[in-house]
Amino acid sequence: MFYLNYLLKNARFALQLLARGEWRRVGLALYARAYVVTHRLLFHLWAPFARSRQPDLPAMTLTVVTDHPVAFTSPDHQVPHGTKFNNSTNRKFVWLMNRHLHRQFPQGPRCFMDPGCSGGQLVADFAALRWIAVGLEGSDYSLKHRRANWRTLAHRNLFTCDISKPFRVQRDGQDLRFHLITSWEVLEHIQLANLETLFRNISSHLAEGGLFIASTSSTPSIVDGVELHQTRMPNSEWRRWVASRFPELEPVDLGLKVYQYVRFDLGEASFLVYRKKTA
Repeated sequence: MFYLNYLLKNARFALQLLARGEWRRVGLALYARAYVVTHRLLFHLWAPFARSRQPDLPAMTLTVVTDHPVAFTSPDHQVPHGTKFNNSTNRKFVWLMNRHLHRQFPQGPRCFMDPGCSGGQLVADFAALRWIAVGLEGSDYSLKHRRANWRTLAHRNLFTCDISKPFRVQRDGQDLRFHLITSWEVLEHIQLANLETLFRNISSHLAEGGLFIASTSSTPSIVDGVELHQTRMPNSEWRRWVASRFPELEPVDLGLKVYQYVRFDLGEASFLVYRKKTA
């Protein structure tokens, strides 16, 4: 029923855009969806080749050290809409990042973290390429319901954790540093007062030369009368905020098209792309 309502909602929105003469935006949206689906299928062809270039990962134990295993005070835990329905990935993005970071960090293994991972499909896709992949989710809804990839990857690659509080991700008891960290439609869900802690977590877990990539939104998101977007800023304001507090993160242009990101809004294409400076 959710997906039927989702399709109907998008169809109504498309008709409204067409009525306003926004044919180009509707055409781009259709192209973007076809693009994502095509690369979802192609993934099964090139993933075995990409995996064969990587050595087998040794046996390891991944853990998350935190005093806040669930974000009990977050509206997204109280109204678990995203973690209940979303399981986003974009396998073209996975391919591009695998290629880019293989060149930058040829020794491997490469490490990926996805704070706000929802159903964990992006984590599963990177793990399929023999990355050390970790997903963090503030709500325990998917864990309790064994939804999506939590059925097989819970406590192995997927963990619950309040990302707005201090935490450490460890491999066999040693702090782990990541070559790629992403957050898709997550940052706006964090209260402004907690954003510095979140970005401190991101920066401290990011390897030198590693990438942080996120999408943001400045629009409301009200579900069952609850506003889920707690910090709404336009892209320029996000960039000023990061620059004023985390100078070790330098903005970079990877040349990605809007529909090559994991989550995107063609009405507000707002992305943050940073590299951690080397000492």
